[in-house]
Amino acid sequence: MKDVYVLHAGAVSASLLLDPTGNQPAILSEVAVRPDDQGQGWGSEILRMVCAEADAEAITLMLSVDPGPYGLSYEALRAWYGRHGFVGDSSDDVMIRVPHASE
Repeated sequence: MKDVYVLHAGAVSASLLLDPTGNQPAILSEVAVRPDDQGQGWGSEILRMVCAEADAEAITLMLSVDPGPYGLSYEALRAWYGRHGFVGDSSDDVMIRVPHASE
């Protein structure tokens, strides 16, 4: 996996913190879409890309739900990550996505 993904001339990016030993989940530290480019599905596009690579390499992803100043609300962000396979207890902000088997 890469630690940075960028699409659409920098309009959308995703950043990860990777464990060099491979023993810990990769932490998805940020998915960002420029405010003027939101609503075009680019955030979902880059998240699907990250998840596909994590699946191919059998890497668990972990994140902390943290709405930015220009993004989705906390509830909408949790639902958005949930649509991409992340699950978590509603009592905290952490969500995890285990690798899915290739079909």
